[in-house]
Amino acid sequence: MPILALLAISACYSSSYRKGIEANVTLISDLADKLADYCRSDFMLDRRPVSSEEMGEFYYALKKARSFAAMNEALGDRPSYQKFRELLDAYQSFVRAADQYRLSGKPDPQTLEALMGREREVKRQAQVVLEAVG
Repeated sequence: MPILALLAISACYSSSYRKGIEANVTLISDLADKLADYCRSDFMLDRRPVSSEEMGEFYYALKKARSFAAMNEALGDRPSYQKFRELLDAYQSFVRAADQYRLSGKPDPQTLEALMGREREVKRQAQVVLEAVG
């Protein structure tokens, strides 16, 4: 009987992990889309610049996802966990580079194209994580 209880607990934890990964990946992917839109609009919304406070949502999502990863560090040998960590690194790189671009206040087609490449990489890695957790 104790083995069955352990298996049930393990299955619940695994299901919770999968749902948590999927939720975090979806959030990161959606925010990458939103950030790319901000980049393409030169960080202007309704004729006003995007504020540092508004950029906070991108950093908050990263912090939340990193907390989820830390809580599940015991599963670090899973490919989905490793791919999730790589996704978070790519997303962090995108957010920081986009924020620097915003702060520069100077539209630059080359920098914008590089940012769009970072967004595509985040989207690609998000798909890899979802396939790995499947």
